[in-house]
Amino acid sequence: MLKNRTYLLIAFLFCSVFVSKAQIVPVTTSDYGLMGYPLTVRYQKYETDTNYKQKDKRTSFIDDYQMTFNENRRLVERQHYIGENKDRFSVFTYDNVTRDLLKEELFEYNKKIVSTITHKYGYLGRLEEVVEVNYPASLGGANKMVSRQTYKWNQKGQLSEYSIYGDDASMQKTIQYFYGPQDSLIYTLTTYGFNKNVEKTTYKRNFAHYLIEMTMFRNDQQTRRETYDLNDQYQVVGKKVYNGKNKLTLTYTYTYDEHNYMLSEIAKDQKGRWAIEYYYKYDKDKFFNWTKKTTYDGWEPKYIETREFVYSNKEHFYDDLKDADQKKVIKVEEVPPAKLKFQEETEARSK
Repeated sequence: MLKNRTYLLIAFLFCSVFVSKAQIVPVTTSDYGLMGYPLTVRYQKYETDTNYKQKDKRTSFIDDYQMTFNENRRLVERQHYIGENKDRFSVFTYDNVTRDLLKEELFEYNKKIVSTITHKYGYLGRLEEVVEVNYPASLGGANKMVSRQTYKWNQKGQLSEYSIYGDDASMQKTIQYFYGPQDSLIYTLTTYGFNKNVEKTTYKRNFAHYLIEMTMFRNDQQTRRETYDLNDQYQVVGKKVYNGKNKLTLTYTYTYDEHNYMLSEIAKDQKGRWAIEYYYKYDKDKFFNWTKKTTYDGWEPKYIETREFVYSNKEHFYDDLKDADQKKVIKVEEVPPAKLKFQEETEARSK
């Protein structure tokens, strides 16, 4: 579950400028890259075999869950399945005014609570603390704090420090964020509670402040360097990976379709030999959300992912994008074009 909580911390590194965000955890349809007003999304993933086209024969999946969203495009429930049977589920609670996530509760299928994750906000709605508490059966259901995450922000609303503490010593660490011109992140420092290692990551950006190079150090020794090539839409179309001795190890190329879905991911080693060869094929609905994604390893299909959508009957979807957060339906009244002078003169003569 921690993976989902830190994904936006990593994702923002590729943005131009990181501004204050009260919400770190992905809970909106926008966070999941979904268009329209989906009410439910049933997601399933499985490995392909000789009968990979016959999905209806499947009874077990690598991942199987359903997300339920409210009319404000906020995730309110995530129901997991095992063998088509309902398993654990999570319920999300939000502030009625700010719509910030307040609490995430995980339950067993019989509605017995498993864990609670609470979010605390401070000045200007900035996230300050996330606390996860478990209720293990081994302790008779008594609460036990598993982790505590803290966030600090500078005066410009940028994340300046992130720390995580917990009963697992390997989880304890602190990341400090440092910014430069145009408020772009230029480097981070990471220290750990269980060893004396200090890790530094530096970032270089282009004229539009998008990330084009990232270098990682441990105790002042380089461990990895990556450079990025961007297209006109600022998508990563190429990546080069260097080792601790700054020698090129892998070269990646990426392609995308017109809806920004990745079509291919190719990696070659320093001798030009193919190390990774993935292709992706999509089926999409009228909102361009993909409903089926097939991952090919070379020419062989490897994984199939499906998403079944149930949408709200809300109309004027594209107009709603203009004011999505307030959920307003904006109708632009058509205004007749101004008449040219010769048209006015023609009408006058005809009277």
